[in-house]
Amino acid sequence: MALRLAICCGNSIFAEGLKSLLDKEPGIEIAGVFHGADFLNDLNKARELHSDVLLMDATVELNTLISLPDDYFSRDRLKILLIGDSSIKYIINKNLQSLMAKGIVGILPPSADSELLRKALKAVALGELWLDRATLMKLLACMKQSAPNVRLAQREKEIISHICQGYRNKEIAQKLNISEQTVKSHCNRIYKKLGVADRLQLALYSHKLMPNQGRAEK
Repeated sequence: MALRLAICCGNSIFAEGLKSLLDKEPGIEIAGVFHGADFLNDLNKARELHSDVLLMDATVELNTLISLPDDYFSRDRLKILLIGDSSIKYIINKNLQSLMAKGIVGILPPSADSELLRKALKAVALGELWLDRATLMKLLACMKQSAPNVRLAQREKEIISHICQGYRNKEIAQKLNISEQTVKSHCNRIYKKLGVADRLQLALYSHKLMPNQGRAEK
């Protein structure tokens, strides 16, 4: 089944350019293109069109998105992929967590090319999170709260390291020679310890707790 994609950008030329770029991409169906004149109305249209992913320029009003109830997209399960990081420097922990609760599943840097965009769309369509290392570091620079005072076991640190390198539970289980269910159990304990809800939040907090954990390459 094709990925139904909605595009919402503050600049109409940018929005049309993205549409032209992805219009003939195999496995992608453009459900609608919006130019950000009325962001909330555009969001509702994307939901009505049963879009799977909303590709959204980060210059569009994030304050409006933050102000929405956390369960706003729970029925539709609309995923949001942001493009650009220059306008989100004001984000602190509370706002970032709120954005993720609204359906943000990834952020693409403004320097991203078409190949990276396609990879990101495929990843979020499969239920993964997308956050490149450069953007992650910029977000961390905006976060003012101190790291939580917790102790992590060596195995938990290993699992966090693999998660932050983009490995799935099945791959982590193979690398550590443990069952996938054991990995899930460790993840649940880690989430509870750090007070996070998903892999993106875990990556953000873990870079405070373990600054060097993401340096290894696949």
